[in-house]
Amino acid sequence: MRILITGIAGFVGTKMAEYCRSAWPDAYIVGIDNLSRKGAVTHIPLLKAMDCVWVKGDISNRNDMEALPEVDWVIDCAANPSVLAGRANDSLPLIQDNLIGTVYILEKCKRDKAGLILISTSRVYSIATLNNLPLKNNGLAFTIDATRPLPPAITAMGVTEKCAVTAPISLYGATKLASEVMALEYHHSFGFPVWINRCGVLAGAGQLGKIDQGIFSFWIYQYLLDRPLSFIGYGGTGMQARDMLHPEDLFKLIWQQIMHPITRAPQILNVGGGLCNTMSLAELDAYCKTHIDAEKKVNRIQENRPYDIPYYCTDYTLAKDTWGWEPKHLSITILDEILKYGRNHLDFIKTL
Repeated sequence: MRILITGIAGFVGTKMAEYCRSAWPDAYIVGIDNLSRKGAVTHIPLLKAMDCVWVKGDISNRNDMEALPEVDWVIDCAANPSVLAGRANDSLPLIQDNLIGTVYILEKCKRDKAGLILISTSRVYSIATLNNLPLKNNGLAFTIDATRPLPPAITAMGVTEKCAVTAPISLYGATKLASEVMALEYHHSFGFPVWINRCGVLAGAGQLGKIDQGIFSFWIYQYLLDRPLSFIGYGGTGMQARDMLHPEDLFKLIWQQIMHPITRAPQILNVGGGLCNTMSLAELDAYCKTHIDAEKKVNRIQENRPYDIPYYCTDYTLAKDTWGWEPKHLSITILDEILKYGRNHLDFIKTL
């Protein structure tokens, strides 16, 4: 087995390398990363200790991609994940990273006859649809009000793969959706396997704690560092909610997709924590007050920002029915894991 992991020095890339090494001790694992994310360089010793080959390069650079060794599978973890990217400044770097980079990855899969695991995002879904969900307030969080008519492709369990993907979905979401389309076209044209996993918020120990890497680690680290925090939008209540997914649960699906592919399985799957792992900012803040600082005050900004959504929970029924997959890591254990890591690496986190 020869595996290429793009974005290998990031949080998800490093975790995928760890789980790949555990699952396939004799595999050749190579990764590419441009180290653009502050703190990513600290993961290089971890990768070397796992006997992974690391190449400094950029997936949006054709020469860098063509210089990589031949592989059997590509796990694509490289992306600029910020939903606000490309709005305040030049949009081209975002498109270069997230879309042009995908094209060069697909060209490599074509040359090598390698399969592709594309880690995509729930942010491909229509912001208008998500902002018009029938919701109720349970006191600390928005939840779906199943007593009211639900839009097509929305269930009491959350958002399904059939949810609308019409604009606006943000420039970030558009680059990921376009990458999905390109991946499927390459699959149909050239025959190599493609699996697309649309993930909720990935969270766990080892995240660098920046806002674009996931709200859960960011919020906990801000508490540990005694830095300011704000509830933004929706009246400044913190009721907006997301589900969280541990990367180990994601890898368990990827392992099945590589080792035991189902010919007629859907190529696009929603992969997330589901109802049990959905948490609002207010609930996350309550966790931090209980475990870190009961007296910390959070600012309240009532106005919504473009691309904000009040609620996202993954309905992973299709993944469960097809692959028997469901998340095993519960939200409280994920938060405890992040908190423990943050306390043990506080001096490092201060530098990011």
